[in-house]
Amino acid sequence: MKSLLKYLSVFTLTIILLSSCSKLEDDISSPVKPSGVHPEDFGKPGSINFHSTWFKENNWDLKFCRQCHAANYAGGTAEVSCLTCHTESSGPESCNTCHGDFSNPDRISPPRDLSGNIETSARGVGSHSSHVYENDLRENIGCYECHPSETGSSEKYVYAHVGNPPADIVFGNFSSQNDIPSYNFDNLTCSDVYCHGNFEFKKEDSEFQWIYADSLIQGENFTPVWNKVDNTQAACGTCHLLPPKGHLNEGADPNATTCGFSGCHAGIVNSEGEIIDKGLHINGEPNGGLQ
Repeated sequence: MKSLLKYLSVFTLTIILLSSCSKLEDDISSPVKPSGVHPEDFGKPGSINFHSTWFKENNWDLKFCRQCHAANYAGGTAEVSCLTCHTESSGPESCNTCHGDFSNPDRISPPRDLSGNIETSARGVGSHSSHVYENDLRENIGCYECHPSETGSSEKYVYAHVGNPPADIVFGNFSSQNDIPSYNFDNLTCSDVYCHGNFEFKKEDSEFQWIYADSLIQGENFTPVWNKVDNTQAACGTCHLLPPKGHLNEGADPNATTCGFSGCHAGIVNSEGEIIDKGLHINGEPNGGLQ
């Protein structure tokens, strides 16, 4: 009798276990294949999911990319290189990744700002081109003259504003020759900049004292508006009178047709009042090219 009860108990327990295992097996779902950490079309230009949109929403911080694609973006644990498209030496951290012209590494400043604007009236675009690429009044100005570099930083960022826009503006030595310039982010104006007429040259220091009508020759210390790009702010006579204050016949030649007369500034200005040697204009010298 005991053997029969033992047999029935073992049989019953086996049936229960088999039934339970069968039920568990039925509830198991097939594993879902991961689709990757990025949304669909993350690398497709024009897509609403294109990664530039994600970067913009996350303040252009690239630290997340480096976590998987390595510090040099060459692949890392993701085994996918960002350098296939970002071919410049700094990879995704190159200036023309976020603004400028992505297809042309020589055009690294706006006219394309972080929001995709190309209109010069946009605060992030403004007069970049007329300073950096198509400067009609002097040689083109480098980015570092207005934007500080991260010299000595452990990060390999080119500018301090990568991941922290807007770009800081700290004027360099050239534009600060006569004072400490400033930029007003609210009304978009530059003040006290040498390049815009904040200069003075002392008669006592000049070997051409006969040209002085006063103890100083000085500019107008003009305050330009960054995004007013209509050629009026670059007109001759804006940053200094023609000739300048304190110069013989100051203000008597508004068309600058006599600047090169008798060899005084020959080679710099022609008889039409046009700058013909930009290297000798706004170059920090009081009498560049005087013959």
